[in-house]
Amino acid sequence: MFTCLHRSTYCEKKSRFLVYVYSLDGEEDFKQILDKLQEENPKARHFLRCGRFANRYGVMSTTFSEDREPVSSMHRLSQLMERKKIENRAVFLVRYFGGTKLGASHLDSVYFDLAVPILKL
Repeated sequence: MFTCLHRSTYCEKKSRFLVYVYSLDGEEDFKQILDKLQEENPKARHFLRCGRFANRYGVMSTTFSEDREPVSSMHRLSQLMERKKIENRAVFLVRYFGGTKLGASHLDSVYFDLAVPILKL
């Protein structure tokens, strides 16, 4: 069963970002959370995610997706989670595009900064 540990909203140049950090039990929870967020936010443009949890064989597994965004923030976050040995946690970033492009490097830093609360929970 999963639990939401952190939830926040951030706006940047008319784009709205929703940040969620979850405690979860495994891959099935990760998929259920993504499905739930996609259902709750049908007009959102991107769903970035990163999680580290035990797979069905009991081995720690890290997964991430930048969901077609030109960034590497979720990849960097996955590496940081592995180094810090963060387990059974996932972060989801939902973006509503506001019509103004932020630029790849700025967007990457926004996503990474928003995802950092996972390291503190």
